[in-house]
Amino acid sequence: MQPAEGQPTSNVKHTQVPPTSNVKHTQVQLNNLINETLQIYELEDQKLTIVDDLTNSLQIITEFLGFSVSVDPQIFDLTPDVTVTMLPNLDLIIRMSNGKTETKKFVDCTPEAISRIMEYAIPQLLDAIKSQKETLLDKITFLRAITKQLLPLNNIKDGISTQKSEQVSQDAS
Repeated sequence: MQPAEGQPTSNVKHTQVPPTSNVKHTQVQLNNLINETLQIYELEDQKLTIVDDLTNSLQIITEFLGFSVSVDPQIFDLTPDVTVTMLPNLDLIIRMSNGKTETKKFVDCTPEAISRIMEYAIPQLLDAIKSQKETLLDKITFLRAITKQLLPLNNIKDGISTQKSEQVSQDAS
């Protein structure tokens, strides 16, 4: 219905109340939003826990072994002329080509970066362990050989001690 001539027109728009089905649909969507958000929160919490556990376990290995390993700079979207080194405490030292250095914590990396670091570093750690194991085996083999060679000296010492104690007991009689 149009207003009569000379009467003011109203600028107020009447809003329609959405039908009940739209309200229910919006409530269902809101519930879904809340549930999905809670699941993301739980997953983020799990991610943090897993990264912390991984970091602690890996740090036990690297600190015990004392190894530093190089890390591919492209993992961090850096150019190949940048060097990245993971220290035994899992700090990542990033040396730029201009001489600047920055430190990044392993635990602060994204899960994707951590996965790529692990893929890159584990073979290096295994090679370093293999090399250290061979060196230790060589040293142990050498020490066994010279110990075996020197073992007769213990028998001489035991013989001298036995002779002295026999002599002391004879002198006492």
